[in-house]
Amino acid sequence: MKKQFILLVVVLVSACTVNKSTNSMHPYNGDTIGCGDFVVYKLTNDNKEYISIVVDMSSIELEERQAYAIGKADVVNVTRKKFNGPIHTALCNDVMSERPEEVLTESADGGVVEVIVGELQQEKKEKGEPYTVTLVLQKVTFETSTIDYLRLDDVNVGWLPG
Repeated sequence: MKKQFILLVVVLVSACTVNKSTNSMHPYNGDTIGCGDFVVYKLTNDNKEYISIVVDMSSIELEERQAYAIGKADVVNVTRKKFNGPIHTALCNDVMSERPEEVLTESADGGVVEVIVGELQQEKKEKGEPYTVTLVLQKVTFETSTIDYLRLDDVNVGWLPG
C-alpha cells in the first residue's frame, strides 16, 4: 500500500511538472496588429515589445493550412523587438509617430509557423481585398527566449496603411 501511494504521488508530481513545462510563458498578451501583404505584430501588454511574423506572399500559393519551419524556408521570418517606450502607434500606421529607441532585436532560429486561411478569405485575397489569417507559432526559439505556443486568430492582412 505504501509503495502504491508513493508511486501515485510520483505520477501526480510528474504530471504537474509536464503541464507546467508545456505552458507557454511568453509575454505577448497585448494587441495583435496586421497589415501589408502579410505582416503581423503581436505586442506585450505594455506595448514596449513585439514579435513580427512576415510571410513572403510572392513565394507561396495561399492554401487553407500550411506550416513552415523557421530557418528551413525563407518564406516566413519571425523577429522579436524590444523598445524603451511604447511602439504600438508606429505599427501599420500611415502617420508615423516618433519611435522609441530599439533596445533588442532577435530573429527566430527555429520552430514552426502554421498559416490557416479559410476558403472565403482566399477568395478575398485573390480579389485583392483585405482578408484574415490565423497563425499558430510552435516552439519558436530566439537567442534569449522561446515561445512554446501562441495562436493569433483572425488577423486582418492584405491592406496597406494610407
